[in-house]
Amino acid sequence: MRDHDVSGWAPAVVRDVGEDDSGVYVIGIRETTEADAWSLLFMECYDADDEQEIDLDMNTYCLVVDPGQATYYGGVRECVLAGGRLRLRLTEDAALTLGMPVDAMLVLDVAPEQIDLLARGLTRVLTSGSPAARPELLVMP
Repeated sequence: MRDHDVSGWAPAVVRDVGEDDSGVYVIGIRETTEADAWSLLFMECYDADDEQEIDLDMNTYCLVVDPGQATYYGGVRECVLAGGRLRLRLTEDAALTLGMPVDAMLVLDVAPEQIDLLARGLTRVLTSGSPAARPELLVMP
């Protein structure tokens, strides 16, 4: 496991993309296919109208970083997928909670089909739930 500094950490290169649609929809990226590799999961909001979820500000998409399962609801200001790269701009609170930098640029060393999958999945997840938590900028190919 890596030590993260106060500015957060994310890998320079991502080598795996996958999804799970068996319950709550999840799209994820991983540094490698190794079991303990860094990963970032984007989970679709499944109950945006639930009063308890609204009261807890959990009525939107969720981000989970492993190892450690750091979790944050919402938090993506910008998400741009272009030229084989994924750029994420997070809120300061989301970045601190997830142990990531506010601005992360990830090179995607994956097959074109995985980039297409990622584009569809990120669009689905980041537009789910509370409109107030949606990214200000969402650019997909």
